[in-house]
Amino acid sequence: MEKTEYIKANSVAFSGHRTIAENCKDEIRKKLKGKIRLLYAMGFTNFFCGMALGFDMLAAEEVISLKAELPKLKLIAVIPFEGQSERWSTREQDRYKSILAKADDSILLCRYYFKGCLLRRNDYMLSHSSGLIVFFDGTPKGGTFYTCRKAKTMGMDIINLYKT
Repeated sequence: MEKTEYIKANSVAFSGHRTIAENCKDEIRKKLKGKIRLLYAMGFTNFFCGMALGFDMLAAEEVISLKAELPKLKLIAVIPFEGQSERWSTREQDRYKSILAKADDSILLCRYYFKGCLLRRNDYMLSHSSGLIVFFDGTPKGGTFYTCRKAKTMGMDIINLYKT
């Protein structure tokens, strides 16, 4: 895919927990669609996704589902390292590949896994976005905690779908 420069002021990133209770997924999808539509109406067209299991891929699927309705909507997959999905179940690998095939752009940050590469991915998304949509329960550990804390220090607007 051709790499494009994205305007930070028009961009939002996703971050969230890897596990979501099955009985919550439909409600989260509904909330995501509403927030994406609202942000799109406000001029946000670019949505960065770190392509992790759980909330990231769920959010990516909702962006894809809205593309026919919102023609300028873009999904940018930020891949922390080659082979990110290799240890996942076949079902999740197929889902990952399907999302990548429908993404408007993909950005590979590193060829190989290294300790800290997932946080580097999160830093990349924050540095290219002006807002953040999260699914975060407030537990003070992990990648979503790191990303929310950093976004706050950067003065970014954060929409937490866990609380709403």
